[in-house]
Amino acid sequence: MSLGYFSLVLHGHMPWCKKSGVWPAGEQWFTEATMETYIPMLNILRELKEKGVKTAITINITPILAEMMADEYMNQRFGEYMEEWIKRARSDIQRFENHPRRKELAEFHLNNLEHVLSTYHHNYYCNLLGSFKWLQDEGMIELITCGATHGFLPLFESDSGIHSQLQLAVDTHEKYFGKPPRGIWLPECAYRPKETKNGKIREAIDYWLHNSGIEYFFVDSHGVLDAEMIESKNNIGLNTNYGFNLETGVSVFGRNRNTSRQVWDSKIGYPGDPFYREFHMKDNHSGLHYWRITDKKLGNKDKELYDVKMASQRINSHASHYISIMHDELTNFYQQYDHKGIIISPYDFELYGHWWMEGINWLKKVFELINHNKEIEMITISNYLLEYKDTFSTIKMKQSSWGEGGQFQVWKNLEHGWIWPYINSSIKDLEDVLSQNTNPNDWGQRILKQAARELLLMEGSDWPFLLYTKQAREYANKRFHDHHQRFNKLLWAAKDYNDKNRISIEDLIEMEQIDSCFQDINLKYFNRLKY
Repeated sequence: MSLGYFSLVLHGHMPWCKKSGVWPAGEQWFTEATMETYIPMLNILRELKEKGVKTAITINITPILAEMMADEYMNQRFGEYMEEWIKRARSDIQRFENHPRRKELAEFHLNNLEHVLSTYHHNYYCNLLGSFKWLQDEGMIELITCGATHGFLPLFESDSGIHSQLQLAVDTHEKYFGKPPRGIWLPECAYRPKETKNGKIREAIDYWLHNSGIEYFFVDSHGVLDAEMIESKNNIGLNTNYGFNLETGVSVFGRNRNTSRQVWDSKIGYPGDPFYREFHMKDNHSGLHYWRITDKKLGNKDKELYDVKMASQRINSHASHYISIMHDELTNFYQQYDHKGIIISPYDFELYGHWWMEGINWLKKVFELINHNKEIEMITISNYLLEYKDTFSTIKMKQSSWGEGGQFQVWKNLEHGWIWPYINSSIKDLEDVLSQNTNPNDWGQRILKQAARELLLMEGSDWPFLLYTKQAREYANKRFHDHHQRFNKLLWAAKDYNDKNRISIEDLIEMEQIDSCFQDINLKYFNRLKY
């Protein structure tokens, strides 16, 4: 008998990086993730489908990531990137001719690289979006959306900022995947309730989700656990192993802590196992990985060589352990409440394969084990809603995010809070210009659409996040100011687009070629909203 459900949610996101640096920050973010995460995931899902294993997982491909996946230039860069790494692996095989264990690892890398490139061409025809759509249409996955450029919605002072991020997300999703999204991954899982600010009532984030046809979203655990019960329809109370409705009718799910921390917790998480690949240590000559984590306390010079067979054994062990935790969680829930619970385990997609090399194969093993387990079912959120939404209690939530501290301080604090006046004033500036240019000619349309693209790219939550973590601080600072400066130049031209001296055709074409996302952008989404 089934005790309950497991729903894996993968959040695939990458900031727009076309022609904006390569390494250590820039285009290589995309090419690395495609090589190590997106294609390997497609490969295991395709393999499982052929075996008759249904996975029913939820995958978010953010609109801006989808735009990069569809971009001809970025696909060309990926092909070049793969050829370079294959060349390096072949060179290492020759270099390690007298070192059998390292040669074996070089051959392991070469086989993986050649398999990824071969499937990219022959299985997916260089069309990742079409391949994810195919898996969606075959019932293997459910695809959901996100804010267009991953903008941190609660900190937008103008509602057009929220509206444009969401409406463009719905349009882009439907364009690539053939139907509107039913669910959304809120950028940074950031939620804000209805509030009164400067004497003005501002609707909750879920109001805008409902307005865009979105039916459900996710928050971190405390988003649900700290909520206020408005209407109880069951005996469960506030618990992350069940769904809830908000007063708008939009449903919300909280992250299950016990299962999630098995992956993301730095102390107990599986990715830190000493037999898994060491991400940070690379060969000085080729850049390939040859070492395992070993003892975390040891320096790089003491790392031991990676052992493929031992890592495979650890994958099997960790997958079995994960299933046992899931089973205990669902058993306890069912026995206590006499309801089938659902375990929501949301993660960054790129964790698997890229940061944790073994993660993709670990997921495959988890899927296989669940397929043979009669007490745990995998289910998409949409199917779960069809079955249980009417039994959800109604709650009212406080603000929350899944960032450090659980609030908004990662994206707005004393050190880099300067970024928000730039964003919010730019949103209002575009509103003003659009209100004065109700019927622009073709030239004016081009200027305004590019200004909207630059604004969207400026709004991405990646920039304040990187400023906070200091991972790529200089890059984030430069990217933000580049978009802001382009926006201002375009805004000046838009104020009188008949004055051709305000921006040259050469400058506009250059901007359009670099920041070429969202070609079908609808300027109406950026208008000041009237109530």
